[in-house]
Amino acid sequence: MRFHIIKNRGDCVIDHQLTMFKVKSGLMDLWTEETAGQSYEQWFAAMRPKLFQHFGITEMDFLIYDNNSFMTLEGHKSAVKRKDALLFYTKGITRASFLSQIHKRGFDYADDFLLIKNWKSEPLGLLILKSNERWQSFASSPYLHELEIAVSHFIQKVRKMVFLVKEEKSYRHLFAVTELFNSTMDSNVIVDGIVAAVSESFPSFDVELLLSHEQTDMMQKYKLLDYMNERPSAMNAFVSGEVTREELTESSSTLINVPIKGRQGIYGVLQIKAPLDFVFSSIQNNFIRMVAHTAGNALENASLYDQSHRVIEDLQLVNETSRKLNSNMPFEEMIAFLQQQFLKAFQPTEIAFVFIDEKNNYDISGLSTDFFRTDAGHDYIAFATNHLERGKDALFNANFRSPIEGKFLYRSVIAIPIKTQGKLTGLVILLHRDQYFFSFDSFKLMQSLIGHSSLALANSMLRDQLQELVDKDQLTKLYTRSYVDEIIEKSIINDEAGVFVLLDVDDFKKVNDTYGHVMGDEVLKQIAATILSEVSGKGVAGRWGGEEIAIFLPSANYNEGAEFTERLLTLIPTVTEPQVTVSIGMRNWTKKRELTYNELFHYTDKALYKAKKNGKNQVVIHDATTCTFS
Repeated sequence: MRFHIIKNRGDCVIDHQLTMFKVKSGLMDLWTEETAGQSYEQWFAAMRPKLFQHFGITEMDFLIYDNNSFMTLEGHKSAVKRKDALLFYTKGITRASFLSQIHKRGFDYADDFLLIKNWKSEPLGLLILKSNERWQSFASSPYLHELEIAVSHFIQKVRKMVFLVKEEKSYRHLFAVTELFNSTMDSNVIVDGIVAAVSESFPSFDVELLLSHEQTDMMQKYKLLDYMNERPSAMNAFVSGEVTREELTESSSTLINVPIKGRQGIYGVLQIKAPLDFVFSSIQNNFIRMVAHTAGNALENASLYDQSHRVIEDLQLVNETSRKLNSNMPFEEMIAFLQQQFLKAFQPTEIAFVFIDEKNNYDISGLSTDFFRTDAGHDYIAFATNHLERGKDALFNANFRSPIEGKFLYRSVIAIPIKTQGKLTGLVILLHRDQYFFSFDSFKLMQSLIGHSSLALANSMLRDQLQELVDKDQLTKLYTRSYVDEIIEKSIINDEAGVFVLLDVDDFKKVNDTYGHVMGDEVLKQIAATILSEVSGKGVAGRWGGEEIAIFLPSANYNEGAEFTERLLTLIPTVTEPQVTVSIGMRNWTKKRELTYNELFHYTDKALYKAKKNGKNQVVIHDATTCTFS
């Protein structure tokens, strides 16, 4: 009987030895069979039938070890299923308690398991199974340890293979991304590539890009770093250039901040929001770092490329502006030219040219946008003027906030002073609704443009002032006779019609004799101010000599001239002190009845003479049709 038992044991030993040999052969065959795959799932799917065949096992699962827990093959890549992981600690755990945990994870069939370790006794994986008599017999034999070693070697090789496959896939992906980054100088393509590359690798994670303010042209698609309100972990990554992590307990997630770093600076932060218990593999960490690093260099190259082009364009702009402004342009043409240059270069929502006189009153150029003629526009002018009058060189605010919420509509503000011999004589204001719309480079360029323009503007203003001294009578501020002569002669050539008016103050000698010449001068100034107000936008007025004034209305017809002169006749006695009346002569002309300037003056002068002769304080019109007076 004893011999029989020994013989049976010997048979069992031989059977187990043969089984072990077949298992090893089967595992060896997997390396040469095409069924062997590139993932843990594929490898186990190929290994499983071998174990089923040799042990007659009908139910079996394999769990891979990762970060103190065993993960199902289906869930080891999924962050969502990490909550179902089977925790494992080498101390304080019994076989029964571990089997209880296995059952709680949904493997109710399991009544045995095989812990696979490496040569350092570190866990590699876990085979859980429903045992049978054949397995129990094998598990009680010395060959169980040999099976553990064989499976351990197999799993280690599988791990290396899977690692290499993943690493190759990662490097192929990284190569494709790097190739994209190195093939373009378009910053938009690069930042889109960063987000796309990381999102493809982690499709279930939230990926966001925070860009520095130098990248304002991409703020419609991506956020700009808010230096005052950004999370400390994001700002630490941006400042230090190191990857930072922050646990977001409110959303049970981890925020990973990866700086987009070049050789000369940091251009943003890549944010990845992962589940709280997700652990990135070394391959995944390396991929993220390499993408960010490569993108940082590419973005830096693109920025330097754009910057070099901008510098060339800026120099061309400054050169063109300087050359144009030094060509003795009239002041209004100069302002119009600068307006076009600023609109093209900076694309502001609003623009204003403001000039300050000796009494600190400011005049808004007609080439300014209409906004600056509103109360809100005046607030911006007052704010900018006060800033510059305090001795500040310029105003640049990319995130302008009013002390009174909602009062100011524009968030980006630039105001550059115009100075003449160190004195503030004006300013240029650019506004835009979007914050951070104007870059610091734009601000410096505008300073340069205004710096080059200030002298030309001052010279043009002086030329205009000198010309005004030549063209205008200093007492009445009416144009001189020579200036009006020139305007009329050009109009007769270029226009289709016109009206010429001569006005003379009645009994002006009595005013001088009675009230003195000073009061006489005041009366002339009162009359001149009234005429200038009435003629504004319609024509020109000049002092013809003494108390005689000429008015020319280009393009006006007979009826318009008659109405205009009647109004002056009625208005002047009401605005003069002492009160005076005027006599007026008028003649109109048209292309159909052409006449020379001398003829026009002759007929108008005769009409004035007739008005004076007929009793003064009246209008006499020389009729071009009948050549009679009316």
